[in-house]
Amino acid sequence: MRRTQQGFLMPLAIFIVVVMGIFALVLSRNTGQSSAAAALELVSSQAFYAAETGAQRGMQNLFYPDARVRQQVDQRCANLTSTPLVIAFKSLANPGLPDVRGLNNCSITVTCVCRFADDTNCSPITATNYAATAAAGRITSNYQITSVGTCGIGHLRSVRTVEVGSYLKQE
Repeated sequence: MRRTQQGFLMPLAIFIVVVMGIFALVLSRNTGQSSAAAALELVSSQAFYAAETGAQRGMQNLFYPDARVRQQVDQRCANLTSTPLVIAFKSLANPGLPDVRGLNNCSITVTCVCRFADDTNCSPITATNYAATAAAGRITSNYQITSVGTCGIGHLRSVRTVEVGSYLKQE
């Protein structure tokens, strides 16, 4: 008695090909998403370091060349408030900008806020705030530097903000 074949392997082969195709598609999609996530993580770190660099540069502008005269430091902070420090680095759109490895395709904006200990805005044009007879709430200036680092292009763009504070007390 001869048995006829029923074709069991053909449906099994089709099933395996379809399942493996779906598996390959899912794996490909996950790999693409992982690559984009890794690139975004890199750009995010780059933006953080750009913002940190801006905060350091803001402190440098605030306290150097001379941090001994509080009224001048307050004036430098006021200048950063009215005209923020903007630093841009080399990019494809602006190849003539400074070429700093690790900060290319980034820009930084730095601002400063100055408040006296009595929580009023610093007023460097009022000399009585800096005299030996100044009110107790006016002998300490508190500074808050805010640095915003923006890096990346297109949909791979990240923005990070770093805030640092300092104070200067009249001697």
